[in-house]
Amino acid sequence: MTLSMRWHYNLLFLLLLNMTVYAQNKADTTPENEQKSTFENLNTEKPDAKMIIGEVENVRLVPPNVVLKARIDTGAKTTSIDARDITPFERDGKQWVRFICMDGKKEHTLERKVIKTVQIKRHGKAAQDRYVINMRIILGNVSQLIHVNLNDRKTYTYPVLIGRNFLRDYFLVDVAKKHQLKPMVLAK
Repeated sequence: MTLSMRWHYNLLFLLLLNMTVYAQNKADTTPENEQKSTFENLNTEKPDAKMIIGEVENVRLVPPNVVLKARIDTGAKTTSIDARDITPFERDGKQWVRFICMDGKKEHTLERKVIKTVQIKRHGKAAQDRYVINMRIILGNVSQLIHVNLNDRKTYTYPVLIGRNFLRDYFLVDVAKKHQLKPMVLAK
């Protein structure tokens, strides 16, 4: 390679590097108090300090945009939601599930693409296979699109179990407390 070709490549590299730094700085100067209009763009940046939550909190599931009571379980790896009448089906060659999400007495039928199937170990019971989907969960002002496993939780006190995949980097749990945060309200 000749000296002039190296010089051109070095100049091109420096130009691209400067453009990247400029774009990052411009993105960092957006107003922090700007209200997001859709749930796709909600705040998921890691905070400087972790928020303290109790053993039971209210969370918002989106969709169907309902608030449900959730048990916070630092021993659970993955979050789990109450899903009734889970029916697998195929769409465009991919595996999907249809299920009912309960909001008190109101039923919400949802369809989601299956990410994977996992085997959940249970204390004193046989392991159970469960479907895993992506679902947005909101607690306080933290909104995350996470893996959630589906389980019929009608015999449980709480329809949602929040696991470490949602808690990590955002929350500390004080089991002596309850209902420390309210999930943010979304525009209809």
